[in-house]
Amino acid sequence: DASSLGDNGVLDVRKIGFQEELSMRVRVGRNLKQYNLPGKMDQAERISFEKTMLKAFDSLIKNKDYGGTVYSLSPDFGKGETNPNKISDAKYQELVDAHVLFKDMDADPFLKSAGISSDWPYGRGCWQSADKQCIIWFGEEDQLRIMCMKKGYCLNEVFDRLNTMLKVVEGIEGIEFATSDDYGYVTSCPSNLGTGMRASVHVKIPNLTADGTDKKAKVVCKPLGLSVRGTGGEHTPIGADGTVDISPSNRLFIKESEIIARLYEGIKLLMNEENKGPSAPPKGEVIPGLVKKAKDILTRFPDNRCCKYLIPYLDSAEGKALSDEDFEVFRRCVQTGIDNEDSGLGCYAMQPDDYKKFGGFFNAVIRDYHGDETGKKKHVTDWDASSIGDNGVLDVRKIGFQEELSMRVRVGRNLKQYNLPGKMDQAERISFEKTMLKAFDSLIKNKDYGGTVYSLSPDFGKGETNPNKISDAKYQELVDAHVLFKDM
Repeated sequence: DASSLGDNGVLDVRKIGFQEELSMRVRVGRNLKQYNLPGKMDQAERISFEKTMLKAFDSLIKNKDYGGTVYSLSPDFGKGETNPNKISDAKYQELVDAHVLFKDMDADPFLKSAGISSDWPYGRGCWQSADKQCIIWFGEEDQLRIMCMKKGYCLNEVFDRLNTMLKVVEGIEGIEFATSDDYGYVTSCPSNLGTGMRASVHVKIPNLTADGTDKKAKVVCKPLGLSVRGTGGEHTPIGADGTVDISPSNRLFIKESEIIARLYEGIKLLMNEENKGPSAPPKGEVIPGLVKKAKDILTRFPDNRCCKYLIPYLDSAEGKALSDEDFEVFRRCVQTGIDNEDSGLGCYAMQPDDYKKFGGFFNAVIRDYHGDETGKKKHVTDWDASSIGDNGVLDVRKIGFQEELSMRVRVGRNLKQYNLPGKMDQAERISFEKTMLKAFDSLIKNKDYGGTVYSLSPDFGKGETNPNKISDAKYQELVDAHVLFKDM
């Protein structure tokens, strides 16, 4: 019963700071009372078990709330009896790749030693609902792994649906789950006894996984009672974008509702740690290594202006006076010149006032790059072209061109109230886009312009949809037509 959790039983992750839909999954392990557990089953018993489950799957398929399909790996049902649900090797691989079916168990040394993978692939397969959100594996570590999954914001949606499906399955004739008076639902592995439940979500924690591992995430998660896995399950790597699988560790001596509540509170606390960002070391620990790296780069790429002026700047009065906080911003300004050694410029400002705050560095780089040997020039903005060409008309036909030219003029601009792109976070990028929508609306209403907004933002966070979101196909069309820029 999760009715007392969250907001009247609704565990909405948008209320704890998540702006994107999460991949949510809740599953339980179950075994039928009348059969041996998988480690003691022989081939004949595995086939008998599968045929028992086919009656249950048939009931689910006839149920309008589920429907679906059975995918079986059993080559046959013995004694010349064919298997009507047998799938091809290609279909099996397709389902494994889509995380619908489990991998070859015979390759797992733990399951092999326990006899759980014996007689592979007899008695193995799954049922999947028509909407693909409900799956029942049969013949894995436990006879049944019953799960619900979807992408969304409300954890209780998958929790409640699984609870409902379990009641439907256990209400089918011939289905009675094995239980223990002391340990709850019986499972092959003692670690899963009790609820047999694993509730998990995939979350992005790029700061906590910045070193390419989940070590820091595990340190944070362990006191919260959470386990961290790769996106493909146990013993798999984390996602390239820092996505990990998070689930509560406990299964036994805990209520099912407590598991889902612990997951909700756990990921809330986890994200509080993630949003603190990586803690930058004091500048005194960083500068010697940064200077050494810059000197090394200059031996190979002497035209790297970032490294050329970084070294004297950090030794200047201004550079030495930078606080740890300001130095961290400066380090981000110069990081591209360090990472991209053959860069001719190698720096990006992070905030509009960086050109003043780090003036000793930027002034030297800018005047070298733009060729001001005097060091005294000031830029003047002047759009008046009336004195140029023929009374301000620059007609290329008068200088010999007979065909029309493709002409383009562009400028770069940034809004004063926002950080520059290198220091923006997702929330600020969304805020900036919504600010610009007001400007675009004015242009669209202007008869001299009109037009359309094409946006790539998946959403505006906290459940707010983006009315201008375009499809991947439309994006590629606009890239090919040089209307939009490529994947940055």
